[in-house]
Amino acid sequence: MFRKRLGAQAPALPIPEAAPVARLPITNDGRNRLSLVLEPWGSEEWVEPGEKVTVITIGTTDGDRPWSGTRSPHEPFEVQYCADMLVVWANGSVTIVEDSEGNELIRW
Repeated sequence: MFRKRLGAQAPALPIPEAAPVARLPITNDGRNRLSLVLEPWGSEEWVEPGEKVTVITIGTTDGDRPWSGTRSPHEPFEVQYCADMLVVWANGSVTIVEDSEGNELIRW
């Protein structure tokens, strides 16, 4: 089950209206737990069968590269799939994970 993190999270600041926001919904339709690794932090969480989460990344409003961690200015995410594991590189300046009801679970 996804753990709600406490402690060293980024403060919940309002998102600037002009900031680009990208959402990546993830649903585990399998019978086994799905390991979700969030990079570049190396954080591993488990998405249980039937569970849905959304990874959100917020880009910067200045310059022509809103997604700071990518080789292309228009790639908010990079995703790698391995057996029972999904690795998501969120390329914005802030990353948030929400549950299926929009509750914030993690913020960096």
